[in-house]
Amino acid sequence: MRCFTSFILGFFGVIFLFPSCRKNVDNPPPDAQHGAITTLTLVISDSSAFPAYQDTIVFDDPDGAGGQQPIRWDTVRLQPERFYKAQVYLTNKLANPIQNLNPIIIAQGTQHLFVYRSDTSMLKVRITDQDNLNLPLGLQTSWETQKRIGWTNLEINLRHIAFGKNNNSGISTGHSDLQVLFPLSIQP
Repeated sequence: MRCFTSFILGFFGVIFLFPSCRKNVDNPPPDAQHGAITTLTLVISDSSAFPAYQDTIVFDDPDGAGGQQPIRWDTVRLQPERFYKAQVYLTNKLANPIQNLNPIIIAQGTQHLFVYRSDTSMLKVRITDQDNLNLPLGLQTSWETQKRIGWTNLEINLRHIAFGKNNNSGISTGHSDLQVLFPLSIQP
C-alpha cells in the first residue's frame, strides 16, 4: 500500500508541474531582438516622371523614444495623380556601431507588419513585399496620389505581432514598435 500511495502522490505531483512549464501567452517577453528604432528613412521614387523623381524623407530621433525631440522630421511632398514606389529603411543609432534593422525585420517578418494610414481621398498605399509566409510586410510599397490637393498626414506604424500575423492582422493587432506621423502635402 505504501508503494501505491507514493506512486499516486508522485504521479499527481508530476501532473501539477506540467502546467507551470507552459509558455505565458498572456504576458509575452518584450521585443528586444531588433533594439530601438531611432531613424526611419523613406525613399520615394517615380521613374515615370521626367526627369526621374526621387526624394528621401527622414524621421530621426537619435536618443530613441522619449527624451529629446527628434532632430529631423521631414514633410512628404507629392504631386497629384501620380504613382510612386517607396522603400522604408530602419536604423538604430543607439547601437555601436549603428545598426541597419531591415535584415532583422525581414528575418522576423512573420511577426512584423507595417500599417500605413492616410486620407484615402488623397493617397492610397499598397504593400508590395511579403514575409516568408507570403503575408504582407510593408518595407516596400506603391503609392497612388489622387486628384485632390492639400495637406493631410501619413502614419507609418510598425506592428509587432508576437504570435504571428495572419490575413486579418492590422493596426489593432500586437503592439507598436514604431509610430511616425508625417505631414503630407499633395500639390501640383
